[in-house]
Amino acid sequence: MNRKKTKSQQINSWENAEKIPVINFQFSDLWTTDYRLITTLLIILPLLIYAQVYDFVLLWDDNGAGSGHIYNPFMLNANWSSLGQLLTEHYFGMYIPVSYLLWSGVQGLADVLGVPLNSALHLANVLVHIINGLLVFVILRQFVANKWAVLVGALFFLLHPIQVEVVAWVSEFRSLLAFAFCLSALYIYLKNQTKFNFLTLFLLVLALLSKPSAVVFVLFVAAVNYFHYGLNLSKNIQKTLPFALVALFFVLVASSVQDIHSSVIIEVWQRPFAWLDSVVFYLFKLIFPYHLGASYSLSSKFISQQWWFYPLAFLPLGLGYWLWIKRKIYPILALAIGLFLAGFLPTSGLLSFSFQGYSLVTDRYLYFAMLGVALLLAMAFNKADNRFWQYCLIGVLLVFTGLSAWRQIPIWQNELQLWSHSKNYELNPQYAHSNLALELSTTGKKEQALVYLDKTIQHFHKVPVKNFANVTNASNALANRGTIFIQQKKYKKALADFNESSRLDPYNPSKYHNLINTMLRLKQCRQAFSVLAFARKNQVELPKSLPQKVRKTCKKLVKN
Repeated sequence: MNRKKTKSQQINSWENAEKIPVINFQFSDLWTTDYRLITTLLIILPLLIYAQVYDFVLLWDDNGAGSGHIYNPFMLNANWSSLGQLLTEHYFGMYIPVSYLLWSGVQGLADVLGVPLNSALHLANVLVHIINGLLVFVILRQFVANKWAVLVGALFFLLHPIQVEVVAWVSEFRSLLAFAFCLSALYIYLKNQTKFNFLTLFLLVLALLSKPSAVVFVLFVAAVNYFHYGLNLSKNIQKTLPFALVALFFVLVASSVQDIHSSVIIEVWQRPFAWLDSVVFYLFKLIFPYHLGASYSLSSKFISQQWWFYPLAFLPLGLGYWLWIKRKIYPILALAIGLFLAGFLPTSGLLSFSFQGYSLVTDRYLYFAMLGVALLLAMAFNKADNRFWQYCLIGVLLVFTGLSAWRQIPIWQNELQLWSHSKNYELNPQYAHSNLALELSTTGKKEQALVYLDKTIQHFHKVPVKNFANVTNASNALANRGTIFIQQKKYKKALADFNESSRLDPYNPSKYHNLINTMLRLKQCRQAFSVLAFARKNQVELPKSLPQKVRKTCKKLVKN
């Protein structure tokens, strides 16, 4: 009896210590005398670490192949017509109008101040990341009373190397913005526990219009309600239902605008294993953030074929079961783990999304989840029995900050550095080799580009499981290699590559242009007409000038 009573007292003691009254710390408190030093550190440290991104170029999806984010019609020409297009149409496979609106605002401000666009956009990323760090501090302060412990947690959020991709890559402004609105909504929610607040709902909508990943807000609220406030299931559903309905609508919108090929989708029963495997992957990268890259080539189809796919899943499953049993003894620990798991749930493999054809896991998918990591570390610092363990945590923070500043951030300076680095950490470096070859070709290094294009194509033939993503990647590599062969006047080699490229991607109009032009160079009129007939039969829309060119060129050849 005494032992049971003691255990019960321990549980009550933990809950009383950790369950701080609703919103005992407000955002405005950051500017008071007691928190002035902390606020200064939260602003100055990330600013110093990330200042180097000022002159980094735009890369990858920022301005890739004339269809990157900066080529959005509203970015190119902001007027009422393009605004209407922005609000009613998706672009680049995404519906994120709020992100484009603010990007356009940054662009306008850069024009007024005479600041290069790439510099302005990078500074915007850093600024929003710092704001997010302040919001993380405010949120964590509701659960952990020790302000220095909360500072350590918030600094891990701001300075961990795995955060670099989101901050140093302009395209991920959408993640930064969505997280800022998401945490603002959570802050307003915590301030108004007794009644529904429409400002929370409005901020959630802004977050979802910045990036659909903000649907995790619903899970954040549910986790706080259960682990911190102790709400039962029915009460929790009642409080989260309005947010869940709005989030569901945006999930449906996002699904409708994404082009998800059936070849990248795994079976429903395999998806929990993919999710659990991604948990293990991210835990390893959080603890040992040295081998980080832009893509890991761990597609859902690929990992589902590996021997470790099923057994690896039992590690987080066992830890999760233990934590669930201990959730009443360690509610803040359970909340931290819950926030971590919820943060990347939409891109964990449970749901299908387009990029999973290339990789199920990337650094940027962990940005929201770092809220849980920050809470866990703040709690650990607060509960450390002696200063030795606190100094150990501070030491790890310093090491991670150094990795961010001198190793990870410089990788994002340009495409050449990014893909030269990333190819070393892809299990199948086909994607990195292809992007590296494209950059080498663009900068005039044709022979080096050919080396990596050859490797890309060789990797494709070695991959046992072909899906839409690696087929498209190989098709593009063949087309790029063919273009270089044309420049080198190796027309027969170019023709072979263009033929194979169009065979792999037969419904892409761009693949036929080079193929037909090369046939005309080699005076292969019959083959050129056959390709035109094939394209017409399969309803591939070619430029009207191309058939005219074939007829005109072949007519001259017949006369000669």
